[in-house]
Amino acid sequence: MSDASPKRTLTIRYTATKTCPNCDGRGDDGADWRPVACKRCKGRGNLVMDIEIEDSVDGLLPSSDYDFNTLGEVYLLDFDEDEPIEVIRPESF
Repeated sequence: MSDASPKRTLTIRYTATKTCPNCDGRGDDGADWRPVACKRCKGRGNLVMDIEIEDSVDGLLPSSDYDFNTLGEVYLLDFDEDEPIEVIRPESF
């Protein structure tokens, strides 16, 4: 059996990033003798400052429908948890 309704798709785009001020974009704590990933950017060197989400059903979502953090993790607000949703994320930021 196949589902007749198409799966809802959300496409996430990072529209603004900045260099991590904690590690100056290196991604580590700067110590040569113990290179540990930066605690703020988790070793990425950049922080996400703004995103946009395009929904295959509703188009571009208003920022009141989601929340995100500087690591690029997105949290949908007031969405049906049982609805199957495919999320398309950028490879990196």
